[in-house]
Amino acid sequence: MWTPATQTRKLLPHSMAESFKMLIPDEADVSFLYHVQGFGYDRVINDYKVIRYVAISVDSYPEGEDRLEDLDCDHLWEIYSLKSDSWRKLHVDMPYSLQCYGDVQVYIDGVCHWLCEHYNVEPCLVSFYLSNEEFFITPIPSDVHDLWINLAVLNESVALISYHTETTTCHISILSGFGMKESWTKLLIVGPLPCVERPIVGTRGEIFFIRKDDELVWLDLSTQMIRELGYKREPYTRLWIIIYKDGIIPIEE
Repeated sequence: MWTPATQTRKLLPHSMAESFKMLIPDEADVSFLYHVQGFGYDRVINDYKVIRYVAISVDSYPEGEDRLEDLDCDHLWEIYSLKSDSWRKLHVDMPYSLQCYGDVQVYIDGVCHWLCEHYNVEPCLVSFYLSNEEFFITPIPSDVHDLWINLAVLNESVALISYHTETTTCHISILSGFGMKESWTKLLIVGPLPCVERPIVGTRGEIFFIRKDDELVWLDLSTQMIRELGYKREPYTRLWIIIYKDGIIPIEE
């Protein structure tokens, strides 16, 4: 964890899955892949939490060796609490994302949201409540499946931004509920924007984009005017803009 205001960093402890590695024989071929799905603040108990999906792959295991019970499944979920400084296993079965970066994950009002797009699941939004650990799955409208789909926070709401290649327009929809495709309300269509590569982040009334020439630009949704910010992305790098509030709970290194 990192607190930008104080530049304080904290290394998280080993989780249950990471402890498994110490118990697995050297001759075994077992891999663990960790995919962080969300980070946010649980206001009910005044705590920060991290939720992640752990994929487990067992290619070979020595005969005669006792297998750990959790190796009989191909994945597990874990949640970290800053207050207890520990991980624990989550008993949930929900879609996950293999893309662990800001374009497909947002946090707002105690809920972590992430986009799920992979081969065996219909594209959807997963919304996970940090306080009661319940989740909701909302299908993505079929008319937004195109070059890319991103999440943002606009006017204190979850926004879905999709780029349509044929029209070079950005379609922006707001989440108004959970569970149905009708939960998305189309806010506006911006464009055509043939010079845009992808959005970075949304704020109260603006969206930051990366242009195809790697220039960072700012789009005012009220006027649909684009302004250059005088910053250019370095080649072969990925750019994020992080919006944060001063921490409520201090973290110790």
